Amino acid sequence: MKKELHTRNFWHDIFIIFCALVSGFLLSFIGFGLLWSGISWPIQLVMASPFLLLSYAVYRWSKGALGICAFIVVGAAPLGVLISRFRDTNDSHLMPVLVVLSWILGVLAGCYLGYLSRSAQMKSTKRINLSE
Repeated sequence: MKKELHTRNFWHDIFIIFCALVSGFLLSFIGFGLLWSGISWPIQLVMASPFLLLSYAVYRWSKGALGICAFIVVGAAPLGVLISRFRDTNDSHLMPVLVVLSWILGVLAGCYLGYLSRSAQMKSTKRINLSE
């Protein structure tokens, strides 16, 4: 029985990692598509919010495993590196690098928000247990 539970947890973790990798790649693909269609650079910075929501969901789904959120960045890395090679209208790499950094900051902010919400949930659970 114990081995079956361990195997189930292992495959659950593998599934979460796979979903984080694929979702990170798909979000970066959407960002690349928006860039390719001619969306302006400042609007590209808004792409941090889907990364924030994704990392929040993955952090909560994985029950607070911070390392799994890193797989979102790993999934987005191939297209992130490609985007950072582009140049903006001033012949600079600054805006493409800022776009990719906004993705990373979105992932970190989502993990932090997930951490805050989990710790608040744990505190309320401890209060309920102490009152009983």
